[in-house]
Amino acid sequence: MILLLLALASTKPPVVVSALTTRHLAEDCRGKDTDPTANFCTGYIMGVFDTLSSSYQICPSAADVSTIDAVAVARKYIRKNRKGWSSAPWFVVREAFVTAYPCHTEPDAQPKTAPKPDAKAKPKPRHLKRSR
Repeated sequence: MILLLLALASTKPPVVVSALTTRHLAEDCRGKDTDPTANFCTGYIMGVFDTLSSSYQICPSAADVSTIDAVAVARKYIRKNRKGWSSAPWFVVREAFVTAYPCHTEPDAQPKTAPKPDAKAKPKPRHLKRSR
């Protein structure tokens, strides 16, 4: 039993790797960027889009972005960035979406700097001072 525990403890965790390469995805995504066909290319791209969107890694405007728009962004990025084909397709599609649909922080969410003390601050009037 102890040997089994030691053997399990010394093994590396499994790495899940997709058999799909970016080259294969690019081949499946040939054609017009705005092709609305429901096929493997569209499904793969929209799977990445939904995953990133639901985890707030990208922030597309629901009013301005359609499925065709999102697919076109990814297809164009894949086609124009062959240097990235050595990476897994998920990362290439992610880069396309992070570039196209970045998340911006709200102005109120940004850290505010403390106001600088006024060198010529006026003394408080007598009636506002606390008596001891």
